[in-house]
Amino acid sequence: MFFSWVARCIKVLAVFAGLAILLMMSVTVIDVILRLFNRGITGAYDLVRACGVVGVACALPYLTAVKGHIAIEFLYHRCGRLGRVLMDSLFRFISLGLFGILAVRVFQHGISLLKSGEVFPNLGLPLFWIPMLISVNCALMLVVIFYHLLHPGKEFIKP
Repeated sequence: MFFSWVARCIKVLAVFAGLAILLMMSVTVIDVILRLFNRGITGAYDLVRACGVVGVACALPYLTAVKGHIAIEFLYHRCGRLGRVLMDSLFRFISLGLFGILAVRVFQHGISLLKSGEVFPNLGLPLFWIPMLISVNCALMLVVIFYHLLHPGKEFIKP
């Protein structure tokens, strides 16, 4: 039940990632066209920057859930079955530690941005939500990595 709820959240965030990339491309193209007529989109740089972060952060849990990362096949094929399992488990435990620390520290940074009231330079929109979104995605990464430790060789989500 818990894992199915997490899978739905990951799929929704993957859609957000796709929409963010689409918006990033659209803003860039429209801004370039408007600049030909000595106009432009105010805050285009801020929008593209925010969409890039949202796109990467929201796509990462989905990519990990479907096991879409590139593996170092050369190294894995040199090891036997036991070596591959040990190496994979070691990398997953290291990833748990790194994403755990990242989730907490980025969340703390979001809280500090909220308290300071920092905003995008050109748009004036608050910035705190970006680290918060990254932190949520890091927490989802922890769930996916833990699932992969419990179910080696199985995808969390079918692509």
